[in-house]
Amino acid sequence: KVGIDVGLESFATLSNGEVIANPRYLIKAERRLKMLQRRLSRKKKGSANRRKARFRFAKAHLKVSNQRTDFLHKLSYRIAKSYSFIAVENLNVKSMLTNHWMAKSISDASWSNFIRCLEYKAVTSGSKLVKVNPRNTSKTCSKCGTITEMPLSKREFLCSKCGFACHRDLNASINILKVGTDCP
Repeated sequence: KVGIDVGLESFATLSNGEVIANPRYLIKAERRLKMLQRRLSRKKKGSANRRKARFRFAKAHLKVSNQRTDFLHKLSYRIAKSYSFIAVENLNVKSMLTNHWMAKSISDASWSNFIRCLEYKAVTSGSKLVKVNPRNTSKTCSKCGTITEMPLSKREFLCSKCGFACHRDLNASINILKVGTDCP
């Protein structure tokens, strides 16, 4: 059994303590994409050179998309094969994208596609996937259940009641697993 908490600092944190790094493909390719976009904008409309520049630009975007898709498929396959019960947050990613401070990073992480891949791979591998309400998963102590207010910038969870301390994402993934196993 495993609970998965997706994030921006690390792509995913599993309830067993495994942390999967965020590859950030778009952010790594951004410099090249900007350069290709500038070259495209300087070309005369309707010219053959503009068409070539447009194809170069599209090819660079396609590479980023293919890298992301490859990462998501490989990760979801590994998780679906390794665990018979998977609990994930039922995030409303569309509303999270309205926050212009984090929209590019959330889109680059592609949480929705990851969960979609995980859903169908869990079915094909015989695993059970449960979507959990994400409310207070990061704020609730996984040992005693006390809810502690935490700003998003605070990465270390420290329970004021029982003294339990761990990384915020690990605490959330443990809570996701607990809530997921309680669901019918």
